[in-house]
This record gives sequence, C-alpha cells and structure tokens, in this order.
Amino acid sequence: MSSSTSYWVNMDKLTLTDDEAAAVALSANGAWRAPLPTIDGTSRTDVAQAVLRGRRSLVVRELAEPDGTVIGQAAEVLKRLGTGPRAAFLLVDDDDGWLPSGLTVYLYGATVDDVELSHVVAPAGVHYFRVAPPPGQWLALTTLAEAIFADGFTLAGDGAPQPAAALLFVVGEVGVRSVRLTRGAANAAGSAEPVAFRSAAEATAWVLA
Repeated sequence: MSSSTSYWVNMDKLTLTDDEAAAVALSANGAWRAPLPTIDGTSRTDVAQAVLRGRRSLVVRELAEPDGTVIGQAAEVLKRLGTGPRAAFLLVDDDDGWLPSGLTVYLYGATVDDVELSHVVAPAGVHYFRVAPPPGQWLALTTLAEAIFADGFTLAGDGAPQPAAALLFVVGEVGVRSVRLTRGAANAAGSAEPVAFRSAAEATAWVLA
C-alpha cells in the first residue's frame, strides 16, 4: 500500500498538522468529515486546545489572520470542502474501526470524475491537500479496490494492525453508499438488506448508482 499512498502525497500540496486541520475544520460549517488521529474528538477541551494551537501555527505560516480567518492556500482548501466529501477510501479492522496506519483518502467535488480537492490523512496526524488534482483520482481508488478484491492485503509491517477490509464511500443523489471489500468478497456496508457483489467493478458501479 505504500506505493499507493505515494501517488497522492508526492503531488504538490498543502500540508497541515492535525491541530492546523482542526482550526480549518472549525470554519467548514460541518463539511469536515475526516478523522484527526492525534486529537480526542470526544473531549471538548482537547479539541479546543488543538484549535488554538492550530490557529497560532496557521498565523505563523501566513495561512490565517490573527482572528482565525484562513487565507492563502488554506482558504483555497476551505472553499473546496463544500458540503462534504464526494468519495472516500479507508482501511478498517474486523469491527470496521478505522485504521490510521492504512491509506485514507477523501475526494471533494461535484462528481467523482470532477474532483476539486484530494485529501490524504497520514497516521501521525498529517493532512495532505491537493487543490485541482490531476484527473484519475476516482480511478485510482477503484483500482485499489479491485486489487484488494483480487489479492487481499500485503502483510502489515512494523507491528501495524492488519487491515480486515477496505471501505469505499460515495455521496450521491440517494445519499451515502458504501461497500466493504476483502479478498474475493464485496458487500454493501450499512445496507438494510445484505447485498453481495461478484466483483469490485460491480460494487463500485453500485455505489455510483
């Protein structure tokens, strides 16, 4: 999965820490959906302290005014957050809990083929944003889904937890549709009735329907 991660993070980008991302998220009017790995989201105190640290850092980097108004590249990212992500890809454990050590990608735009912003969340609480990324962002995610369906996961190294599955989400006219993919299996996630797919291509076609 490391080579897949490099596809996104090696592009020209804005890099933010968790604290800085939390400060930007505060201005996103609920559009922020991505996790903040190093911040306890259940603690209002922890979140508030992170926002204050992030705001100070953004000001030093000339990405925000002293009152917290984001400017420059950070403002361009905020503008494209819109009403939330259009699609997402992440790895989960047996209980469908998010695995920060795996590839986590969010795509923002009018459609999956018209992506205005890509967002990669790294395990250490680093966020990589790319405004106007090159075409093929959605294709790259579906290619990953097909590889997982065909071959499963490589053995996790450095003591990292082994992924049990990948989740692929799309927000469309019918709401959120997601599929859970493992080697040789693809199923609708969170569906009222079980839905199984014969291939990753069939699964990705369903989330776009």
